[in-house]
Amino acid sequence: MNRATGEVMQLDLFGEEEAKPGPDKIRYDWNPHPGRHVNVSKTLMRKLWRKDSGYDQNDRDIFGFYLAHSPDGAEPLRMTFKEISETLGPAQGIVRTSVEKLHLGGLLLEAERFGRMRFYRVNPRAGYDGPAKKQVDATKEARFPVVPAPQTPAKPTRKRKAA
Repeated sequence: MNRATGEVMQLDLFGEEEAKPGPDKIRYDWNPHPGRHVNVSKTLMRKLWRKDSGYDQNDRDIFGFYLAHSPDGAEPLRMTFKEISETLGPAQGIVRTSVEKLHLGGLLLEAERFGRMRFYRVNPRAGYDGPAKKQVDATKEARFPVVPAPQTPAKPTRKRKAA
């Protein structure tokens, strides 16, 4: 409504061709993209943020960082733990531990290896940055995330020689 004249005005967000349903259109598919957005499972997020989820504040911060900084679609976040640490704040070891726990729980999936470095992406069942149709396709191959967090397997200890 125009407050000066009292005239009712209509705001057009989509052109006529974007508003029409079609075979490639899925509900909530925001094409053309007015801004980046992530489709996130609210049920999963509620479970993740509970105190008995097995994930701590660092894990949730790292997961949020991945949600906010990952490229479109199923591309991995190509940042080292050191770069994430410098941007977010926690020590590099804390970032590594959280990423490993999130990967074990299925919230982050290993997407790429480059030598000893591993790059992870957000599980499309947990969150997806891109068109809804591509998210539906990406979830067909993705495992289900686990909350509460699975227990980290104990690292094998080396036997020491008796002196």
